[in-house]
Amino acid sequence: MDRRQSSPGFRSTPIDLKRGPNILQSMSSLGSIESFQVAIKNDVNVFYFATTVPLIVYFREDGQMEKREFLEEWKSIPEANEQQFTLQNTQNMNADAICTRLQQNNIHTVARRQVDNQQLLYHSVKYTNNLNVLSELKVNSQTTTITLSLKSKNLMAIANINEIFQSLLN
Repeated sequence: MDRRQSSPGFRSTPIDLKRGPNILQSMSSLGSIESFQVAIKNDVNVFYFATTVPLIVYFREDGQMEKREFLEEWKSIPEANEQQFTLQNTQNMNADAICTRLQQNNIHTVARRQVDNQQLLYHSVKYTNNLNVLSELKVNSQTTTITLSLKSKNLMAIANINEIFQSLLN
C-alpha cells in the first residue's frame, strides 16, 4: 500500500493507493488482457470504466535473452505451442530496420542468420509477469511477405502479438 499526500488545493488528508494483483498473474483465466477495468472512488460516488490497453504496454525493457537461453527455451516448448502468421512488409523494410523498430518497442533481437535469400531474425519478449514469448521472422528480400513464428510456454501469452508485429511493420 502506498500512502501519498494530496496536492495543495485539495483536502490535506492522505490518500490510500492500493495496488491490485498483477494484471497478468493468471493469463489462462483472463478473457482478454487488453481490456482494463478501473474503479475510482471519492467521497461522493464510485466511477467505473473500462478501456483498452495495448499488449505492448506489458512488454518489459529488460526482456533481452541470451542466445543459449533462447535456444534452450525454444527447444523446450512443444510444437502445439507454436503459431505461424504471414505478415506484410508494406514499407519493404530490411532486416536492420525491422530489428531497430522492434527493439524500440521492447521486442529484443537475440540472433540473426542468413539462409539463402532469407534473413532469419530471432526475438524475445518478456511480459511484466516474466512470461517469455519467442519469435522467428523469415524476411525474404525477394518479396514483401514475412513469416512470423511465435512460441511460448503459455498460449495466452501469444494471443494477438502477431498484430503488434504487423502494426510495427506498417
